[in-house]
Amino acid sequence: MKLTLRPEWRLWPINSFLGLLDLKTGVTITLLFAVFNKVAGVYGLISVLAGAGGSFAQLSLYLYSSVGLVALAWGINAVKENPKHTLYFSHLFFLDHVLSTVWTLFFAVVWWVYTPHDGRRQANSPAQEAIRESANVSHPMTDAQLAAAANILWHEEKGTAVAVIVLSWFAKIYFALLLYSYATHLRKGTYNVIRNFRFHPSSPPGYLPAYTEDEDNEDFYIPSLRTHHPNSTSSNIPDFVSAPGRSGRHSARQSHSSLGKIVIPLQENGDVLFEENGR
Repeated sequence: MKLTLRPEWRLWPINSFLGLLDLKTGVTITLLFAVFNKVAGVYGLISVLAGAGGSFAQLSLYLYSSVGLVALAWGINAVKENPKHTLYFSHLFFLDHVLSTVWTLFFAVVWWVYTPHDGRRQANSPAQEAIRESANVSHPMTDAQLAAAANILWHEEKGTAVAVIVLSWFAKIYFALLLYSYATHLRKGTYNVIRNFRFHPSSPPGYLPAYTEDEDNEDFYIPSLRTHHPNSTSSNIPDFVSAPGRSGRHSARQSHSSLGKIVIPLQENGDVLFEENGR
């Protein structure tokens, strides 16, 4: 049994990236952002192996990001107008967004709830402790003053931090919709129609210039049958055959064609004269 959404619940596929760029260009930008995100995880893994330390959650995220680079390398090749592979990669991208959301919520709770924001410096590894001791930095502020200043700074910056996290989350949702829309257009065969998409502010929604251009081209190449060129030897030959071999007939024969009513008198020598009525 195949589960599908109702037609009224289905989302219309996106035709462009932010209404400015081609859909495939938007997919490429999405993949570049994803690669940049996963490469940051590789650097985190290198720092952990170098002795910087870290929790189990951080180490698992770094390992997952390293493996995700392999999936992205496959996805970059998969989106080359292959509908089946593009759909599979869209599912993987959305699954990655779900897993990344779980890690983001975990680190947000740890940072907002369990991490003290009192201004004290914390060493996460013996290397950081050695650097702090060798720097020999002294503060003229007391612990209470340092905690008060850190609390003010925290209240000023936590709103910005929340905004960045929320905007990043919705941006990744939009990127996932781009991938699904690209896969949908490839499966339906409509990508060639929207690939030369240009933004028309005065056009109604759903206007596709390609359809109009095709119809105009079809009308352009239809031959005109109503144009009469009397001086041309190769224009508009009537659709009948007259055999001038019978003598004694001097009466005019009339024939109807798509060009109008034509009177054809036959001469004695067999010549055929064409005269159009009204001319």
